[in-house]
Amino acid sequence: MADSLLGFILTRLDQIESPVFLHRELKRFPAEDLKALLSEGLLRETSRATEIPRPAHLPAGGELIVRQTKKGLFGVADEDDYFDPIPLVEDDVRQYEVIISKVIERIRRENDLVGVPVANGRKLFLVGERLLQGHDRADVYLSLINDDPSEFLLICKKVQPTNPRPVVMLVPRPIPFSVENVQLIRSWGIYIVPLIPDLGGKHWELPWSQILRKPIEGGMAEVTPENIYCRVISKDGTQSLDKSRYQALLKTRNKYDMFIDGMTRETSCRDGKGHSQAAKLTPKELGIVVDVIMAGKPMRPYNTKTGNNCSSSSSACRLFVEARKKVDVKLGRYRYRAFRLHKDASDSKLNAHEFTPPDGFLYCLILPA
Repeated sequence: MADSLLGFILTRLDQIESPVFLHRELKRFPAEDLKALLSEGLLRETSRATEIPRPAHLPAGGELIVRQTKKGLFGVADEDDYFDPIPLVEDDVRQYEVIISKVIERIRRENDLVGVPVANGRKLFLVGERLLQGHDRADVYLSLINDDPSEFLLICKKVQPTNPRPVVMLVPRPIPFSVENVQLIRSWGIYIVPLIPDLGGKHWELPWSQILRKPIEGGMAEVTPENIYCRVISKDGTQSLDKSRYQALLKTRNKYDMFIDGMTRETSCRDGKGHSQAAKLTPKELGIVVDVIMAGKPMRPYNTKTGNNCSSSSSACRLFVEARKKVDVKLGRYRYRAFRLHKDASDSKLNAHEFTPPDGFLYCLILPA
């Protein structure tokens, strides 16, 4: 499901407020899936993009500034680069926005939710009520952009029921909780349900009999404080391991395109030809790489938790650049395979970086529990 169009959209909704999608980045999914979401109104075409990544069918290089001329659409260089204007077509600049109200409407309809939906800002929505056996009901919420587990915990506390009525909190992706927070959420009677594993292209019905039987999906509730050793973050979400499973995971590191062991700070990355390079991060380098990966959105180095402790914005930028060399593969002057550069035209110290691994890219980040 994470590799489907809907999974891709849900992931972006969990990373960026009011995201837009370029038509070309959606072309890797079946055309009928895109057509269905457009027809239902979950996606809607919006204004043209004014800046785009260089399309894959063009030679490698920096991002393109879009210009409309009498001769048509062209992509041009920014001030820090130069290349001849590149002709573009409408599909290069066409983009779509997500209509959250339609997403909520679909979830309500296919899961027999009743009551009136209510928006609590732009990140938290009361989707409706689920009728249970007898006369009981469960309040169902949708929470977006859950990149900070501590902030999400505050949201859970805010909606914590004051009576035996349970709360189901829908989230796009699994959230990396500590064991203590798992137990706390369980005690509040809140059921955390990641949508990506369960929503399908044609059917959005959730497995309610399973949801209301266990408070937290993804196996986290079964991990005990006595045996948890580390957390593992990959494209499949987050899971906790005991020490023996951690040691077994280390033996498989060569199958990953990017492997970062936060327990030892050792890293390895593999280029497109299968060649592998190994390195070791300093504690600060590990910290800033983890900050950017876990942010799930573009981050300026000095705005990260680690970068904020650097002596200046320049030193934070240098720290990230040095760390990136050890964990990622350079593809061009400004391009790396897993970390995308968001350039600022006025000042390079304002550049932001985003962890956006390409399709089929296998990565593994191990963090202490």
